[in-house]
Amino acid sequence: MKKSLLTLILVLISITASAQLYKSHDWEENQEFYELNTSELKEPSVAIKEKYLIQYYQPVLGRSFKLFETKHSIIRINTEKGIKSHNRVYIPMRNVKRVIDIKARVTQSNGDVKYLDKNNIKELENVKNYGGFKIFAIEGLTKDSQLEFIYTLENKTTSLGSIVIQKEYFVKEAVVIIRKPRALKYRVKGYNGFPNMQTEKVDGNKEALITTVTNVKGMTDESNASPSANRMKVLYQVAVGIPSDSQMWRGLENNIRSKYISIQPNKHRSLVNHYKKFAENKPKGNSEEIITNICEYITSSYNIIRTHSEELSQLKHIFKNKQATEQGIIRLYTCLLNSEQIDYELVLTSNRFNHKFDSNFFSNSNLQTALIYFIEEKKYIEPDHVNTRLNFAPWETIGNYGVFINAEGRRFKQIEAPNAKDNMIKRDYVFTLDTDNVLATVNCKQQNTGYRATSGRGAYKYFKTRDLNEFKTFTGASGIEDVDFKNFEINNEALSLSANNTPLEINYTYQAESLIDEINEDFMLNFGKVIGTQNELYQESERINPIELRSLIEYKYTFSIPIPEGYEVKGLDDTKINRNVIINNDTACKFVSDYSIENNIITINVTEGYYKLNMDLKHYEDYKSVVNAAYDFSKKSILFKKL
Repeated sequence: MKKSLLTLILVLISITASAQLYKSHDWEENQEFYELNTSELKEPSVAIKEKYLIQYYQPVLGRSFKLFETKHSIIRINTEKGIKSHNRVYIPMRNVKRVIDIKARVTQSNGDVKYLDKNNIKELENVKNYGGFKIFAIEGLTKDSQLEFIYTLENKTTSLGSIVIQKEYFVKEAVVIIRKPRALKYRVKGYNGFPNMQTEKVDGNKEALITTVTNVKGMTDESNASPSANRMKVLYQVAVGIPSDSQMWRGLENNIRSKYISIQPNKHRSLVNHYKKFAENKPKGNSEEIITNICEYITSSYNIIRTHSEELSQLKHIFKNKQATEQGIIRLYTCLLNSEQIDYELVLTSNRFNHKFDSNFFSNSNLQTALIYFIEEKKYIEPDHVNTRLNFAPWETIGNYGVFINAEGRRFKQIEAPNAKDNMIKRDYVFTLDTDNVLATVNCKQQNTGYRATSGRGAYKYFKTRDLNEFKTFTGASGIEDVDFKNFEINNEALSLSANNTPLEINYTYQAESLIDEINEDFMLNFGKVIGTQNELYQESERINPIELRSLIEYKYTFSIPIPEGYEVKGLDDTKINRNVIINNDTACKFVSDYSIENNIITINVTEGYYKLNMDLKHYEDYKSVVNAAYDFSKKSILFKKL
C-alpha cells in the first residue's frame, strides 16, 4: 500500500513538472556566439531569436488555472545605436502576481561572459499610466557583443492576451507557443502578416499553438504614420468556454449599460442638487448648453486619479471626496446626463495609432478609450480629460471604428473626422518695413478652429498662470529667436466655445531684426520665417508605412508687404508654388502659393491643406513634395534693391 501511494505521488509530481513548460526552457550553458551575414551586420541590432511561451496551467490537485509567461531573447549588438536600444530591459508588472525568475548575460566575441547581478534589478512604480516595471541595466554591452535574457512571470489569470512580434530592430526568428489543457478552448487572430498558428497535441491531455516567423523587418518610427498599429502581432483568447464574438459584444453591452448607462439620478440626489446649484445661473436653453454646464461642473469640482480604487468608482464616495477614478468619472457624467434627460451613447474604441478597432475579434485592445457621443450635436466629450468640453472626437480616435452603446442597443460605427474647413489656421500678416533702422514689424490676425483652437485654449489656460511669453512664442513666432512682442491679445479663449467651433482669435504685433538681412544698399526680407518652424521630409530613408495624418487641416496665410519708396522688388516668382496630390479625382493634399502687386503692395496668398486622413504608400513621394513645399516656403525671402 505504501509503495502504491509513493508511486502515485511520484507520478503526480512528474505530471506537474512536465506540465510547467517554463521549467523545461532554459538557455544553453555554453552559448554560441552567432555569426551575421553582411546585410545583418548593417543593422544596429539583430534578434537572433525571440521566444514567447504562454502557458495556462492547472495543478493536479487544484481547480483554478494559473498563467505563466516566459520571454527569451538573444540579440546581437552592432552599433552604438544598438547599445542605446538594448542597454536597459523593461519588464511590465501590471498583471504580474510574482516573478519566477529573471536572468541575463552578455557574451563577447572572444567568449567572455558577464552575468546580470540580480541586486541591480530596480522597481519603477508607475510609468505613464502603464503600471509598474522591473528594470535592469545591461553591463558589458558593447558593439559586437551578444545580449541574452530570460524572464518568467506568473500573471493574473486572464483569458485575453496579445504578443507583439515586430520590433524596431530586425528579428531573424520569432517563436510563439501558447500551451493549455485541452479542456480550455482558444481562438487567435494575427495582424499585419502574422501567420496561422498550428495546433499540436502534448502529453498530459494538453495542446500547444505554435508558430515561427522569420526575417521580420524592424518597424521604423515614421512621422505621419501609425507604426505601432502596423506592427505584426497576435491576439489570443483562452478560456473554459469561448462565446461567439456577437455574444461577447452583447455581454460587454449589458455590462456597460448596467454599470454606466442605467444609473438612476434619484438615488444620488445630493450629487444632482449640488450640480443644479452650480448651474442655476448658467444658460441652459438647449442640450448643448446643458452638456457644457455638466462638463464645467465636473472639471472644476472633481479630480481624476489614475489608479485603481473601488471606492472612488462609486458615486457616493466620489461626491464626498471630490475625486474619481477614470471609471468613476464616466459614471459621474452619465448620472448627470440622465438627470437632464440628454440622449447619448457611450463609445469604446482604441487609439488608432496603437491598434485598429476590430469588431470581428473581441479583445481588450479594442477597448482602451471611452468617449460619450451626443447624437443630436454629433459631437463628443472625453470624460477622463481634465479640460473636456463638447467637441470633435479626439484626434487619436478619428477614422477608427468603435462600439456605440445606449439604453436600447449597440452599433459599430466609424468615428468621423472633422473636415479640413472645420480645423483651420488662418493668418493675415501685415508687414511694416523701416529701411532706416533695417527693422521689420509684423502685425498678425490669427484665427484657429477645430483641434488647433482646442489645443490653443488649453495651452493658454495653462500658461497664463505661469509664463505667457512661452505661449506667445510658440503660438506666433516659433523659430524666431529675437522676437520682441509689442502687443498680444487673445479672444474667445473660453473652453466651452469648442461646442460650436467658435474661432480662437489671437492678434499680435512683434519686431525681429532677423527678418531682414542687409546687403550693401539692398536688403532681404525673410518673410517666410513668420509662419514658424515647419516639418521637412528631405532626410527620410526609404518609407515603410503608409500615410496616416493626425487630422484633416487647412492653413491659409495672407502676406501684405509694402514696397518701400526708392526700392524695386526681386525674387517674387520664387514664391509661386503648386504642389498637390490627386487621388480618385479628389485633392488629397496641396500647397499652393501665388502673389500679386497692387498700389505698391505685394500680396502673397498661401493655401496648405490635407484633406484625406489615410493615403497609400504609393502616394508618399507626392505627399512628401507637399510637406517639403511648406518647409521651402518658410525659407523664402524677397530682395529689395535700391534704385
